[in-house]
Amino acid sequence: MFVCGYHFPADMGNDVSFDKVIEKVEEGLDAAGKTVVLTSETREGVQLEEISVAEGTFAHKALVDYYANSDVADKDGFKMIYYTNKYQISEISKTVDGEATKELCKKLDDMNLYRIKVA
Repeated sequence: MFVCGYHFPADMGNDVSFDKVIEKVEEGLDAAGKTVVLTSETREGVQLEEISVAEGTFAHKALVDYYANSDVADKDGFKMIYYTNKYQISEISKTVDGEATKELCKKLDDMNLYRIKVA
């Protein structure tokens, strides 16, 4: 099973605990002082908005981790975040971050495309 880009043993099934995922994301990660910016866009490439992610939240840490471990950035330093990853990050963040990322999670649950940049 893959959650947030990490492989978990098959014997854990589809119900990997959030604590295990958070532990993997935070392992060796230094997200302090990093700025995370998401841009949302339609399938046609029309940019809808730019969203900042609150530092110290699971969403912030997971997006920094995703950025560090994902594919090549475009010419502006943005990387595409894929549906499965954004849904998984959103589900965990809803539980552990609560109100701090409530609005962000609503957006991540939509069908728009998202690009991420970490500075």
